[in-house]
Amino acid sequence: MNHKEILLYGFHFSFIFIFTLAVLRDVYFVHYFNASINFFSLVLSIISYYLLHVKFKENIASNIIMFIAIFPLYFLIYFNHFGNMVIVYVILLPIAAYFLLAFKKALIVNLFMYLLLIGMLYYIYTIEPNAPILSNPLALINIAFASLFIMFFGIFYHMAVESSLTALIRSNRQKDILLKEVHHRVKNNLNVTASILGLQANGKSDETKEELLRSKERIEAIAIVHEMLYKQEDFEDIYFNEYVTKLNHLILQSSSIDGEVKVNIAQNESLSLPLNIMIQFGLIINEILTNSLKHAKNKDGLQIDISLMKEESKYIFNYQDNGENKLEIHELSEAKGLGLRLINLSVKQLGGELKLSYNNGLRYEVRFEDA
Repeated sequence: MNHKEILLYGFHFSFIFIFTLAVLRDVYFVHYFNASINFFSLVLSIISYYLLHVKFKENIASNIIMFIAIFPLYFLIYFNHFGNMVIVYVILLPIAAYFLLAFKKALIVNLFMYLLLIGMLYYIYTIEPNAPILSNPLALINIAFASLFIMFFGIFYHMAVESSLTALIRSNRQKDILLKEVHHRVKNNLNVTASILGLQANGKSDETKEELLRSKERIEAIAIVHEMLYKQEDFEDIYFNEYVTKLNHLILQSSSIDGEVKVNIAQNESLSLPLNIMIQFGLIINEILTNSLKHAKNKDGLQIDISLMKEESKYIFNYQDNGENKLEIHELSEAKGLGLRLINLSVKQLGGELKLSYNNGLRYEVRFEDA
């Protein structure tokens, strides 16, 4: 929500609360006329809140709130012969107009309220020259000073704060659009590159074809990151579970798999990571998942468990398959293949450490500090 929406919600909550108390007070003191006006204002406030929160009619809700602020309270002030609510009328309502309405509209509303107040005072003077409010010139002077103060406050508020906020919001919106476009173009370019590699793989020897397709998958793993970024509002962090689910689906679709494969991703919906970290994770998961699908075998079906946890300032990533073919961890750690080198390089980029082990399947554990 922007600042105007927050203020608008604040006014609605305040009005509903205040008018509820006012109705209870007036009923308790047997002021039924006042209670009926306050109850009418309470109902309008609830309707306005419904339009704001459910129907998203911000402009209509702003106008209704200003109507509630002016006319019922003005009527009560007049009916009670300025016996109450003068300060609320003179100070709260003009400020509310400057916060909720556009500058020109706020000026018009304020001028209207001041003319209404002057007209009401003049009318009371014609029918009741000895009214208490008219016999206190100091109070009238204070009302005039307060009105001038609020008028100048509103003008300077719009000149300084409102114009700056509007420019900042416009600038941020343009930057958001630009970032979305950048991520969209990067994603498209990566997909084009991946498609070219896929086309080059056709007609090549099995070994060359496999390497080209592996490179294609690595590029697609990075492309998913940019695809997720341009589809969401937050350009800083990407949800780990959502990303791994998409990556897993992509790899399973493009792999030739014998037998059943079940991939379990530990549910931690709120855990998210920045772009640079998620790209490294994409490369790591792409390599180890592809290796498991290619090499890990289990007569009951291949099962892979993936999880990411955060303990204080440290992340712990675990990956394990249930492959029955026991591997020598020492030999695997010293392997010179591109896949393991990419994994080690990505772990190094994260500033973390990689631990390999075998316990009814190959297990990868990566620990790294929160940036």
